[in-house]
Amino acid sequence: MTLDYLSIISDESSGILSAYELDRRAAVPWSDRWSVGTVARHVAATHHVVAEVVSGRPDADFGLFAQLAQPEKDSAEFVDWSRSGTAALLEQLSNVPANDECWSWYEPGRSVGWWARRMALEAVVHRLDADVALGRELSVASDVAADGIDEYLDVFVAASRAANDAPAGPTVSFECSDRSDRWWLDLSSRGERTVRREPRDASVRIGGTAAQLLWIVWGRVAASDAAGVELSGDAGVFERWSELVPPM
Repeated sequence: MTLDYLSIISDESSGILSAYELDRRAAVPWSDRWSVGTVARHVAATHHVVAEVVSGRPDADFGLFAQLAQPEKDSAEFVDWSRSGTAALLEQLSNVPANDECWSWYEPGRSVGWWARRMALEAVVHRLDADVALGRELSVASDVAADGIDEYLDVFVAASRAANDAPAGPTVSFECSDRSDRWWLDLSSRGERTVRREPRDASVRIGGTAAQLLWIVWGRVAASDAAGVELSGDAGVFERWSELVPPM
């Protein structure tokens, strides 16, 4: 899937800042600690650090967070500081070849291009967090949402299961109702995952729009609570999803 990740980073980051300026104290419903302000500060800090990670490649890493000077909470300087971080990130991603080696917390993702995708989809999910906090409808282009599902099942499920030696589980199929994308996630080996796009037997099936499935895999809503989502087979697997795919 080919998307303009830099434009996504720019647009979604602007959306997060707009939400911040509207009501930074609005609570994010999936957390008892996060607000729109928390979301905005998290994204801004990450942009500053990843810009430095790319600039200092291949050895610069997230240890840079310890050196990051941030505006005080609710500071009037925050919006400009956030914009400068996004601008620095976009400058690095625009000018450095995508296949250049770069540190990543995910070993197969040690390239600048991996970070472009990661930062784009990170901004998408957190802009959705901010929108939901403000009572807005879930809104994301289906191709972007599908790419987010693909990244989550490939990268985050692999990293989470390996780090936590997660137990074996079933094969789950994820099927988009608004586009042709489908994934088969095989959890049969402890601590591992296999993702395929070709049909195979699955003991659990979940179907919904790409936006709905993105929201579910990211743990923002339970599959059983998502209106219009279809579950079949051993749907109880989603009751122990956090055991099979522990939060990172």
